[in-house]
Amino acid sequence: MIHNTIALICDCDSTLTSDTSYFLLEQNGIDNKSFWGEVEELVKNGWDPPLAWMTKMLRLIESGDIEQNTNKKFQKLGKKILPYNGVADFISEIRTKISENNEFVTAGVTLECYIVSQGIQDLIQGCPAFSNFQVFGSQFGEDPQSGINSIKSIVTFTEKTKFLFAINKDISALELRKSPYLVNKFVPPEERKVPFDNMIYFGDSPNDIPCFSLVQRMGGICFGVTGGKLRKGFELAMDDRITVGPYTADYTKNSELRKVLGSAINNIADKIVLKQRLAGRL
Repeated sequence: MIHNTIALICDCDSTLTSDTSYFLLEQNGIDNKSFWGEVEELVKNGWDPPLAWMTKMLRLIESGDIEQNTNKKFQKLGKKILPYNGVADFISEIRTKISENNEFVTAGVTLECYIVSQGIQDLIQGCPAFSNFQVFGSQFGEDPQSGINSIKSIVTFTEKTKFLFAINKDISALELRKSPYLVNKFVPPEERKVPFDNMIYFGDSPNDIPCFSLVQRMGGICFGVTGGKLRKGFELAMDDRITVGPYTADYTKNSELRKVLGSAINNIADKIVLKQRLAGRL
């Protein structure tokens, strides 16, 4: 089996847009410094960070301080999220470039795009700029009558690697939610849709290090994105955490990030073409 799918996998907050959880709190007039200070105290007492902040948010939803008390309302608010420059267009532009290369088309090269985030999945999905991405994120549970009343799922920084294996084995977000153990099912490497060396991972912080480590170790490409935060960029560059970068989060056509991303996609696509030729399929 020739694997002709390239997967572009991105963190969301501070990678494709500013922090969506901060955005949610700001939209509801809640002081971020105070909120995250309380979350930090929970973490110091042994709480898992995503569980800590989602629990605090759940209490604010229950009290009415956060007016988005259904996932549909999260999606509606997500329409107001402002992505970084070029995010709304760069996927379609890259796909157009692939379609203009006859060798890539003949070899069946395709690009699939994913967001793997600790953030709120429904909030992220509401942003029109992310319509080209399948989203894996944290979720609140809700009752049809009373609205959000529980935490349905969280995404820890280590658990993010689970979603990489789901992409590797062609398991959708919906399938994974319904059958969480499906990701552990053995699939022969030759039958997996997206090998790790066909993956490109984008991240902005030490939270992405488990994914960086896995993708890079398995032959994929890891991009560091700073969002303008130089300290984070320095942390990512240390100890070869990333393959390239860190770059400023500018996704417009002529940015340095886009130029290097274009080269990375071409390199993977050229490898796919070569494998097709060696197999006598071109």
